[in-house]
Amino acid sequence: MGELFDRIDELSGNGKYPFHMPGHKRNALLYGRNPSSAGEAFFSEWYKRDITEIPGSDDLHDPSGIILDAMKRAAVLYGADRSYFLINGSTSGNLVAVSAAVKPGGKILAMRSSHQSFYHAVMLRRLEVVYLDEETDGEIGAAYGISAEAVERALSENEGIEAVFITSPTYEGFSSELGDIAAAAHGRGIPLIVDAAHGAHFGFSPFFPQNAVKEGADITVMSLHKTLPAPTQTAILHIKGSIASREKVEEFLQVYQSTSPSYLLLAAIDDCIELTSRISENGIGTQKGDDLWSLFYEKRRKLSEYFKENPLKNIRIYDHFSQSNNLGMTCVPEPGKMMIVPADHLSGRRLSGYLSEECGIVAEMSVPEYVLLIFTVMDTDEGYDRLKNALIKADSDATIWLEGSGRASEKCVFNYTNKTAIPIWKAAEMEKRPVEYRDAVGLISAEMMTVYPPGRPLFVPGEIMTADKLSYLEKAVMQGCEIRGKLSAVVE
Repeated sequence: MGELFDRIDELSGNGKYPFHMPGHKRNALLYGRNPSSAGEAFFSEWYKRDITEIPGSDDLHDPSGIILDAMKRAAVLYGADRSYFLINGSTSGNLVAVSAAVKPGGKILAMRSSHQSFYHAVMLRRLEVVYLDEETDGEIGAAYGISAEAVERALSENEGIEAVFITSPTYEGFSSELGDIAAAAHGRGIPLIVDAAHGAHFGFSPFFPQNAVKEGADITVMSLHKTLPAPTQTAILHIKGSIASREKVEEFLQVYQSTSPSYLLLAAIDDCIELTSRISENGIGTQKGDDLWSLFYEKRRKLSEYFKENPLKNIRIYDHFSQSNNLGMTCVPEPGKMMIVPADHLSGRRLSGYLSEECGIVAEMSVPEYVLLIFTVMDTDEGYDRLKNALIKADSDATIWLEGSGRASEKCVFNYTNKTAIPIWKAAEMEKRPVEYRDAVGLISAEMMTVYPPGRPLFVPGEIMTADKLSYLEKAVMQGCEIRGKLSAVVE
C-alpha cells in the first residue's frame, strides 16, 4: 500500500482510545449488523482506519508531514511544482482554480461546453465569460478539442481576459492543443487552467497524449477516480510555473475543501499515485517486458479491429481506432473512450438499457446519439469478451431497442454557444418563473439546464433559450436522461 495508508494503519491500531471524531470510534459492531456478513466485515475494516486530525496524522489544510510527503510524490509523478489532494472531486478543483486565477467581476476565456462546476465558479465570482467557438462532430454532436488558433484569435479580439479555461480531454476523450494554447496565454501573462478530470492517465505511455501539466498548464485539475484505480471523489490539483498564484490556490482550497477530510480518501489517492508510479516506471504486467499501458492499448486495438473486420449492421463503433485516419489531434478521441452509435442516431438510451438488462454491460453515459464506454488498465479480459459478445447480440436484436427506422437521422450539428442577455451571476439571482418547453423560446433562462452526465449545460442563466436546444432537451427528458435544473425564465 501507499505510505499514507501505512501511517493511518499504524495510527488507528496503536491501542489508544479515541475520545474524538469520528463518532463511530473506529468500531462498526454497534450498528446491529450480522457480524458474519460481508458488509459487516467491510465496514469493520473501514471504520477501524477512519481517523481524523490526531497527533501524527498531519493536516490537509496545513500539511507538514505524511500528507505533504504524499503530495510531493504526486508532484514528481506528474511533473508539477506542487500538487494538492482533493477529496471533493474535480468539482472543488475547478472552483479553486477559477477563483484563484480571476478577480471578482473579472473576465475569463472558456469553452462553452465546460463542466457545470466551471459555471458555478463564474456565478460565485460574478465573472464575465468570453466563449470559445467549438467544433462538434457532425454525426454524434460531441464537442471536439480546441485549437490554439481559436484561442489566439479570441485573446486578440477581447481585452482584459485574466485566464483561459480549457477542458482537455473532454468527456468523450478529445484533446486540445494545450502546448500552443499555453504559449498563447503565457504570451499575455495570464494562466492556462485545464480541467483534465478525464486525463489523469495521460503522459505515462506514448499511446496517450501528454498530461496537461507537462504541456504547459499553470493549474491542472484531475479526477483520479475516473480513469485510474482510485475511489470516487478522489482528485488532485497541480500547479506549474509562477503565473498562477500558489498562495491564492491554497487560500481557496480552504474555502472549497471540507475541514474534515476523509483520511481513507487521502490514503487512496496516495495509493493510486504509488501504484501508477510502479506501473509507469517498472513495467508491471502479466508478462515480462509488458507493462499495463501497452497491454491496455493492445486489448483496445484488438477489440476495435475485430469490429472493423466484422462490422455491425445497426451499431457503429466510434473511437480512437475508427477515427485514427482523421487529421488533427483535436478530433480523434483517446484510446480509453468508445462511443457506440446506433444506426438511427436516436436510440442511444434504449441501446444502453438493452446492454444493461440483457447483457450485464453498464455504460458510463448514454444520450440519444450514442452510448459512452470508459476503458482503463483495470479492465479484465473477461470484461472485453463480455462487451464484444454483448455488441454482437445487441446488433442482432436491434428491432428490440432501435427506435427509428434504422436509417441515420439528420447530421447532429450542435453549437453549445447561445446569445447572452444578462450576466450569468445576475440572472441566477433574479426572480424566476417555471415555463413549458413550447413557451420558452426566446425567453431568458434562469437556471442551468444540463443533461447529466456529462454536465455540459445546454443553457446557463442569462442566455436566450432557442428552439433547437429546447427540442433536444425535451427529447432527452422523454428518453429518460437525467436533467439537472428546472426549465424556468427570469422575471424581468
